[in-house]
Amino acid sequence: MTFNPLAALNCVEVSNLINKQSKVIDIGSQTPTLGPDLFDRLINKYDFLDNQQILNLKNLKKEIINKKNISTKKFFLSLNFSNYESIDVNGAYNSFLYDLNFDLIEKYDFNQVYDLVINNGTGEHVFNQFSLLKNIHQLCKVSGIMLHILPFIDWINHGFYNFN
Repeated sequence: MTFNPLAALNCVEVSNLINKQSKVIDIGSQTPTLGPDLFDRLINKYDFLDNQQILNLKNLKKEIINKKNISTKKFFLSLNFSNYESIDVNGAYNSFLYDLNFDLIEKYDFNQVYDLVINNGTGEHVFNQFSLLKNIHQLCKVSGIMLHILPFIDWINHGFYNFN
């Protein structure tokens, strides 16, 4: 799956709603597809970014211009999140190798909680929607944020479900 500019914009917006040094988990391992112009947009659009975050975003932009690959984890750490993890049945990018069709606590004894839980283009690939949403709720701290970014226009044959 791809961590695209829409996901990046949404994640920066919600980062202002939670405490600094928060933990985030992605439902699905994400490959960033971010261009250098996005970082200027983020810096200019969000006046709540502190000097360190702005410097971090500028450095990420330089890495992309210099054709270096950045990770989704690096993007979140640049926003002052304390930790970024992901869950994916494929195990890519050091994600937890768990199947979201099953209750994560019951099957894997995984009971960590996070300030931000992101479902960015993964939920439609999980057949057991009850288990998926239960897992997302169990992963989210009380007063945490659940962010769903799912395809819905022109994605009729993509995944098991189409959200409208």
